[in-house]
Amino acid sequence: MQSEGVEVSAEMEFLTQQNIMLDLENKALKQRLESLAQEQLIKRFQQEMFEREIGRLRSLYQQQQQAPALVRSNSRDLDAQFANLSLKHKDPSSGRDALSGPLRT
Repeated sequence: MQSEGVEVSAEMEFLTQQNIMLDLENKALKQRLESLAQEQLIKRFQQEMFEREIGRLRSLYQQQQQAPALVRSNSRDLDAQFANLSLKHKDPSSGRDALSGPLRT
C-alpha cells in the first residue's frame, strides 16, 4: 500500500510538472496569437493605405493622360513667347528698348 502511495505521489508530481509546462506553453501561445492579431491589424491598415494610394495615383495618371494635348499646346505657346522676347532686344541705334520705350541710363 505504501509503495502504491509513493507511486501515486510520483505520478502526481509528474502530472503537476506537466501541467505547469503546459500552462507556460499556453501563455506563450496566447502571447504569440495576440502578436499575430496585432500584426494582421497593421497589415490590413497598410493594405488600405496602399489601396488609397493606388487609387490616387491612378486618378493622377488618368488626369495626366487626358491633359497632354493641353500641356503641349501651352508649351508651344510659351516657346513662342520666349522666342518673341529674344527677338525684341534693345535697338542701340534708336536709343530705345523695343519693349519698354526710351532707354534709361
